[in-house]
Amino acid sequence: MTDKKDNRPSEYHVASLVAYCILAQVDEVKAAITAVEGAEIHAVSDEGKIVLTVEGTGFKNLDKKIDIIRVHTGIINLSPVYHQVLDEEQEKKLAESDKADALSYQIK
Repeated sequence: MTDKKDNRPSEYHVASLVAYCILAQVDEVKAAITAVEGAEIHAVSDEGKIVLTVEGTGFKNLDKKIDIIRVHTGIINLSPVYHQVLDEEQEKKLAESDKADALSYQIK
């Protein structure tokens, strides 16, 4: 039996969304959002709008979490605002490049 190594890059996804809720169900929606791993509420307005972020390890993982929130009966609309994908390998290379640039600068 051989060990297969997954060569896909490790990704980290962050999406921000605005949920517009039925006023009478804002507390239930907030509880549903915070129950989702990687979801965080940043602001809640008096009109029933909730600003939140969701973090995940891939498109499917992130979509699954957003779908769990989206189907709550207290949500009238869930609008995406921003989505960023960070590739951990790319981030490591950039960090190493920055260190090399800083070292080069110090030597001069």
